[in-house]
Amino acid sequence: MKKIVPDPPLHSLVTKETSIGHCPEHADLFRVQPGVGIEDALVHVSLLLRCAVAASAQAVEHSHGVAQDFGQCTQQLLEMARGLTESLVKGLEAKPAQS
Repeated sequence: MKKIVPDPPLHSLVTKETSIGHCPEHADLFRVQPGVGIEDALVHVSLLLRCAVAASAQAVEHSHGVAQDFGQCTQQLLEMARGLTESLVKGLEAKPAQS
C-alpha cells in the first residue's frame, strides 16, 4: 500500500518534552528536553543502558537464588535493548545525510 504522506527525513526527528521521575507528592523533578536530535538521543540511550547493564551485573554478583535469577533476566533484557539501540545509531551514521 502506498503512503499518502511520506515519512519525515530522519534529521528532522527530535525529542518532545517529557517528564520523568513521577512522584505523587510533588511536581516531576526531571524531564527530557525538547529538540534533541534522534541520533544524539539514541547515543544517550545507549550510554544509559550501558550504565544500567553495569549496575545490573553488580546486583547479580551480590545476590542469590531467585533474586539473582531476576537480576540475570534484567541484565539480558538490558543487553538486548542496548544492542538494538547501538544498531540504530550505526544505521543512522551509515545513512547519507538527507536534505
